[in-house]
Amino acid sequence: MTKILYCDIDKLSKKRRVFDKLFKKIYIRIGGERKMKMKWLILWIISLTGLIGAGVFRLLNFWALFGGVIIWLGIATFLVIYFWLAPTNRWFTFVKEGTAKIVVRGDKFEKALIQWEGRTFEYTAKSAERWLVVEENEKRKEPWHPLGGFRFYGFWPILDIYIYNFKWSGVTEDSQVVHHPKEPMDYILVRDDVFWAKVEEAEDINLLPLTIELVLTIRIVNPYKALFNIQNWLETVINRIKPTVRDVTTQKEYKEWIGQPEAMGETIYQRAEETLKEFRETYGVDVRKIQVKKIDPPPDYRRETLAPYLAELERQATVTKAEGEKQRIKRVFAQIKQFGDLGKLVRTLEAAERSPLAASLTIQAIPGLQEVLRGVFGKPTETVTREEFAELRGLVEDALKRR
Repeated sequence: MTKILYCDIDKLSKKRRVFDKLFKKIYIRIGGERKMKMKWLILWIISLTGLIGAGVFRLLNFWALFGGVIIWLGIATFLVIYFWLAPTNRWFTFVKEGTAKIVVRGDKFEKALIQWEGRTFEYTAKSAERWLVVEENEKRKEPWHPLGGFRFYGFWPILDIYIYNFKWSGVTEDSQVVHHPKEPMDYILVRDDVFWAKVEEAEDINLLPLTIELVLTIRIVNPYKALFNIQNWLETVINRIKPTVRDVTTQKEYKEWIGQPEAMGETIYQRAEETLKEFRETYGVDVRKIQVKKIDPPPDYRRETLAPYLAELERQATVTKAEGEKQRIKRVFAQIKQFGDLGKLVRTLEAAERSPLAASLTIQAIPGLQEVLRGVFGKPTETVTREEFAELRGLVEDALKRR
């Protein structure tokens, strides 16, 4: 029989409480995602290696036992560092490919770490230009990192990894806009990334207010400048580009721009050349491309634009309906002419309007009438409604008037 054990944390023993407090869950902010440290894996590996080592070296002499303890402590220390301290940015850290991290001393900038194949910092430069991201060559090479993005950055908490809040909107591969809420970040991208922005109330040459969605391809070329020379580099870039977008929009009317989104993006980029140069030199932000994703007129304008099209569709529907009604009337006249005595047909239809059930007996009693009505309605007379009888009676009366 399988036993199911329930564990209530409030009823844990005092020792377990102290142990759990000592190794409490630590959440790491990496790329906006939260990851738990692998405490149980670390403890399990350390315990297992300790037991195996103790069993093996117990049979050996003192120096072999001493050496085994040293090896075991080295392995245990590395596991603790790799799976616990580095993910939580204590003394060590992980720098992902294509990103950089900032090390601070008491919230003051100390240095930057980069991990990007073929890229390094301009270490030979002075001041802020030292942290310019450049391509490696014979004179400029990133120091060798045998464990890739795994780095020792200094003695925590004197030194620490800089964490800041960042909010942005991006675009997926299928052109869907994804809004990311403000979240703490311990790194900054130094490779190309795509950001979304919206400019509202941008008037065209006819003063028609438009909403324009932009896609900005941006690369951080100097992490120090981007994070410390401006409060929020992305917000600043978007707000400074908006006036240029409004200015370019006034050059043509909406109908012209809607067919030339690529040309509009190129024009905005050219007009903002001086501003983009300032972004790069002052803020370390390289805006590499500006694209127009969408141009929307106000709702009222859209309705007015669609009105003629909808009216034409309604007219065509009316013509089609009238033509169908004409053909139906011709078919009905062809059927009722077969009966001959239209006066008698009118009286029968009047009786059917009053009581379709009682009139069915009369219809059956008149030779040929049931077949005529079946041909007119396309169904048995027992299922014909009063409204349908009334409509047919009106058509027959019109036919009598034309005689």
